[in-house]
Amino acid sequence: MLQHVSDSFTVGSIMTGQKRLKKLKKTEDPSTMQKEVRELQINQLPIVENGSVVGMMIADPEDRTLPEVGSYEPIAPKWLVSADTSIRKLIDILDSGQHPARFVFQGNKVVGLVTYADLNKTLVRTALYFLISQLEIKLARLLRHHPKSTEELTRYLSQSRQEDLEEKRMKMAEKDVTADLTEKFYLTDLFTIIGKIPDLYEKLGYQSRSKFDEATSGINGLRRRVAHPVRLIIDDIDSVEMVNRRCDRIENLLSDAPDKEPALRV
Repeated sequence: MLQHVSDSFTVGSIMTGQKRLKKLKKTEDPSTMQKEVRELQINQLPIVENGSVVGMMIADPEDRTLPEVGSYEPIAPKWLVSADTSIRKLIDILDSGQHPARFVFQGNKVVGLVTYADLNKTLVRTALYFLISQLEIKLARLLRHHPKSTEELTRYLSQSRQEDLEEKRMKMAEKDVTADLTEKFYLTDLFTIIGKIPDLYEKLGYQSRSKFDEATSGINGLRRRVAHPVRLIIDDIDSVEMVNRRCDRIENLLSDAPDKEPALRV
């Protein structure tokens, strides 16, 4: 079920359709498009011949200067990605190739273009948040079924965080709300507590706190980027690697976390 939802976030949903693309004819002088490329902050131009895309021209990353006529990358498999490719897979593809864009094909036809800049779109944020939320749910489940009570677990947090959670607990009690305080934990709380309890990080396959800390490094930072629409997830092509590595860490943690609910603590 969860995998089905994750796979529904696809390249076809975030690409720029061919009709909206700025294009350059194969024989056309690139200087005719130079001003527009800079104004629109475009990094690449599809090259067309007889109405079909035949390649891609890459602008200089420093000042977006276009090369001379005829200087373009011919269309090849390394420039292609299927419209039904998942967004998570696209991140991996853009990272592995270090190419800033891919033509999107459906059937045997190029239908659009997707670039690393598209990874800042709302749908991508939704896909990444969904991935991170799966991890939060699994880690919270680990704590919820640990022999220590939630109140005991909060003592592994900073004094100010303990006071904040105690205030939340009192407010819930005043409103006669029955809720597990674990639901108020942030992702960083989960990492902090698990990192201080050997039997918990060992359940995730890590033999030391340092190994667990290494495995979770940067994940909370990615969550903050994803949750704040005004903050870019991807600043440039090099930051695709950073996001991909952190997604890998999340997926590794998800695969190591127990799938079955352990017995409830009493």
